[in-house]
Amino acid sequence: MKLSSYRKINFFEIVLLIVGIGVGAVGLWVIGSQYRADPTLSWELFQTVILWLSLIILLILAATMEDVKEELGIIIREQVRETKLLKDISQRQLDEIRLLRAELTKKK
Repeated sequence: MKLSSYRKINFFEIVLLIVGIGVGAVGLWVIGSQYRADPTLSWELFQTVILWLSLIILLILAATMEDVKEELGIIIREQVRETKLLKDISQRQLDEIRLLRAELTKKK
């Protein structure tokens, strides 16, 4: 099963991409301006970098979870289709066994 052939980008992922690019650009600008104001490694600069990296990680996790959710939806649909197919096969086998038993009881 090839998942990438079923996968399409949705509105949430487009918004997430735009927000991610914005967070990256604004974060770099804030860190740069804070470093230009005080070119030493200060506690405020350290906090800013950690918060910015945390936001980036949260955006990556949100994108990953959206991707996993959509791929699981595809897998569940395929599983339902396969289960229906297996149910049909087992019903045919059951019908065949019933016919064979009916023929055997007629011969006795």
